Amino acid sequence: MGVKGLSDRGRQLLLDFPPLAALREHDRKGIDEIIGLVEGCAAYKRDVALPMALDIDEQMEKEPEYFNWDMMREACKYNIFSLAIPKAVGGLADKYMISGMALAVEELCSACGGIGLALAAHSLGVAPVIASGAMAHWDTVLHEIVEEEKRGNPVLMAYGITEPSAGTDVEEPEFLEVGKIGMEAKKTKGGYVLNGRKCFISGGSEAKYFTVTAATDRSRPLETWTTFLVERDMEGFSTPRVELKMGQRACHAAELLFEDVFVPDSHVLGYEGDGMANGILIIMAASRGPVGAIANGIARGAYEHFLAWTRERRNGKRPIDEDRIRMSLADMLGIIQENRGLYINHSLVGDAVFRSAFTHPIFLSAFLIPRSIRASKPYAALLNSYYGKAFVNILFRYFIKDDEVTDMLAKASLAKFNCADNAMELTSRALELMGTDDSVERRWVEKAFRDAKLTQIYEGTNQLNRLVVYNTEIARTLKVEVPGPFKKGVS
Repeated sequence: MGVKGLSDRGRQLLLDFPPLAALREHDRKGIDEIIGLVEGCAAYKRDVALPMALDIDEQMEKEPEYFNWDMMREACKYNIFSLAIPKAVGGLADKYMISGMALAVEELCSACGGIGLALAAHSLGVAPVIASGAMAHWDTVLHEIVEEEKRGNPVLMAYGITEPSAGTDVEEPEFLEVGKIGMEAKKTKGGYVLNGRKCFISGGSEAKYFTVTAATDRSRPLETWTTFLVERDMEGFSTPRVELKMGQRACHAAELLFEDVFVPDSHVLGYEGDGMANGILIIMAASRGPVGAIANGIARGAYEHFLAWTRERRNGKRPIDEDRIRMSLADMLGIIQENRGLYINHSLVGDAVFRSAFTHPIFLSAFLIPRSIRASKPYAALLNSYYGKAFVNILFRYFIKDDEVTDMLAKASLAKFNCADNAMELTSRALELMGTDDSVERRWVEKAFRDAKLTQIYEGTNQLNRLVVYNTEIARTLKVEVPGPFKKGVS
């Protein structure tokens, strides 16, 4: 394995992820791009996140509405807000888009789960714009994000699906079908009027753009579930409150309030009624693996601080000199490597699924058209038309198969709940061994314990994720259906 020219972080990455080292033998350029992403995140961790993480956590416990914009502006220097945006429109996402995201968030969250989430939640907001093939917004919204990032101005997105009376229900077809949905999008001339609330939305109080799902008929939520692009300055939209959080405090969990918000037809992502596929299941198939990586980053951070604690002398002795501590450290390393195996397995499958579409010459040929034309209103109107969406869906169905996305969803859910539970096990054990010690290292581990708990809850509870694995892998009653062209009943 040739590692000449790699940084220490790059060499360690290949040791931690042997599949990447093997892939690099065949695709050095592609894997070295991933290494570059991780090196950038490692620099952000060292220079920005670690110096401020404990202070932010403490301040947001006292002032839940406080938000540290400096950490977001600094992230622009490392192009972190472009991680999920395709290269075709100036971002960093290429043929290893899922793996790159997962490895980046492990690195960020090994410093602070809250800061890592604040950065990653933006990419989750971006995902439905990409997964729905809403290319009319690629040269406007996504282009704005990339260009403003170059100027040091973070333009953020957030993903809003959870409702006060329907949390996990909105993430699985079986539950959505009988869920008590509160939010509704009523069709009107030229668009839809949205009323209702979304809650616990990561980054919701800071985002400029939102990808939001809602039923157009609350009596038939599954059949009418639809994905919308909402802008903060739309009349009737507000974010009235944020939660007092126990973990991952650096990232707000906000409530979104919709009071007669008019959303034009051009801001419907995909067809009306395609929201369970392009707004939920395909997004979860892509994002739950990286959530596993978030959990593993938190676990890794706790391990690193615990290891440092074991090397310090207390009453003339070092904890690391005891066999029980040494065995615990070995167990913790085992947990971290087990998690890595789970999420990189999912990520590489995800890369293969999306690579076939987003790096294909047919897809890339659309970007040979000058941007001045692509960003024009007539071109956007064509892409937003019934036949424009049909053309995009034809391409998607040609390159991305239902069985592939279903398999990806199963592996994503498997990685998510295992990594989250393992992170709780690791941080709990470290805290027990540290006892009531009042060192700064224990403070880091205690914070990691609180941060890890959230990973068992968001992106679908771990219980839901177990049911998804059962329904996809064992009962085979759940299958993701990539939206098809020429949808009936819409115009």
